[in-house]
Amino acid sequence: MSFFGRFRPFLSRLNFRRVEECSTVITWLDARPGERILDIGCGDGSYDWRITRSGATVTGVDTHETRMATARRCYSGARNEYVLADAEAIRFPEASFDKAVSLCVMEHLASDERVMMNVARSLKAGGRFVFSADSLSNAEITPAERERHRKRYAVNTFYTIENVREKLARTGFEVEAARYILSSPAELRLFRLSWMLDDLAGAMAVLRPIGYLALGVAWAMGRLLRGSRRVTPVGGLTLLVNARKIA
Repeated sequence: MSFFGRFRPFLSRLNFRRVEECSTVITWLDARPGERILDIGCGDGSYDWRITRSGATVTGVDTHETRMATARRCYSGARNEYVLADAEAIRFPEASFDKAVSLCVMEHLASDERVMMNVARSLKAGGRFVFSADSLSNAEITPAERERHRKRYAVNTFYTIENVREKLARTGFEVEAARYILSSPAELRLFRLSWMLDDLAGAMAVLRPIGYLALGVAWAMGRLLRGSRRVTPVGGLTLLVNARKIA
């Protein structure tokens, strides 16, 4: 793997919106040596590299040609392969994977339940499907903010614990765990600032990494100060889901 490829995971951790999301999903995935993992919407492959350190192999699927080229250049190897394809249409052999993962992709799909069915078909009985998705179910989020986020990031579905249970039940899964993250008013304020960073254009865009670094430091300090004073949130900016294929 190239130096750029090794450095990319560090850069991705500057984004406070992804830190807890990705670390929790990878922990829930619990990839083990010899397992075959399917990654729906693998992007540039940087998280696949983290997963394969467990000894598992990963097949990444994505439609984005530039990101797929980066994944192949930086991470292709004995335990990583990448397929340029639409997850709604691709057909892998039945029961060819032990587990599946998807990071912040499901909400963008035109037919998420079709993808869920494809994933279920490709998994062995009892196989695990772990993913994250946009929720924006915080009580403080306004309808205008949700709509602006939908248009800005091409979101088709905002997920809640209730609707994800229904979708997964219809497609051959049962939810074993689901929880919201980025749920506090303070985290929402940081999220609103991140929207402003994402809107920077032209020469101002160079300030984005610095801005995200500052937001990441503020987020980490806030978590440190809160410590164990946590309650189970009833909504959040992101939903994490751990589901099992029904045998």
